[in-house]
Amino acid sequence: PMNQFLPRRSFNAGLKVINSFVNPYIERALRLSPEELEMKTKSDSGYTFLHALARFTRDRTVIRDQLVAVLLAGRDTTAATLSWTFYELAQHPEIVQKLRREILESVGPTRPPTYSDLKSMRYLQHVMNETLRLYPAVPFNVRTSLRSTTLPRGSGHDGLSPMGILKDTPVGYCTLLMHRRRDLYPPPSPEFTDVMAFSPERWDVWTPKSWQYIPFNGGPRICIGQQFALTEMGYTIVRILQRFERVERRWKDGEQFLKAEIVLQPGAGVKVAFWEADTGGKEEL
Repeated sequence: PMNQFLPRRSFNAGLKVINSFVNPYIERALRLSPEELEMKTKSDSGYTFLHALARFTRDRTVIRDQLVAVLLAGRDTTAATLSWTFYELAQHPEIVQKLRREILESVGPTRPPTYSDLKSMRYLQHVMNETLRLYPAVPFNVRTSLRSTTLPRGSGHDGLSPMGILKDTPVGYCTLLMHRRRDLYPPPSPEFTDVMAFSPERWDVWTPKSWQYIPFNGGPRICIGQQFALTEMGYTIVRILQRFERVERRWKDGEQFLKAEIVLQPGAGVKVAFWEADTGGKEEL
């Protein structure tokens, strides 16, 4: 009942900025006839998510809501995951060398990668999977039970007995902790390092069981932007490592920490130095 009295001046100002940015693109897409949109689907050139929305509906509000949802959800999450990726790469020069070798063999030092190129780079996919395993973009989440049910564990003195869940009960879970539970992984071996270690190679010999690896959640509410995010991250990593051959850390031991709000991000930022290939020059970011 007090909702109407909450101040919304800055909120409405922010909405105005977002709408002024996205509306021209929406109008441009809606100016295309259904036939023109159909023609665009027959070629990858120039076809975007916005065109798919315009084929689905001509309602400007629906298109705007869907577009903004993907753009906003794909900004901080992707940026934070890329930060964690280069946080780990800066500490593992051998991984950088192996990844850059795969990139150069696939697309060379200058050619922008296509979607097919990114999917064919097996080690690149392993690096991104391993980053999302240790640093899932959304570390905590909540789901509400649609009906009364039971969870297989969680009750009793040892936490191993079934737990009753009533209808409409919010159930919280932590992807960050689950991804780091040693009891859910094979024992450490020369081929499979400890679960707390950053090791893309583990994905050569290990396939997660159902619901064991859920950086994008799963089921009916799985993240609709999963492939968009992976493509965006993969493209950025490739373009950076095409140009730079070394990544060096520029932070002190113990300086970094996990900052978990809506998105899991490096609390101290990620300060690294990129060494440009063949020139000996250095660019610090």
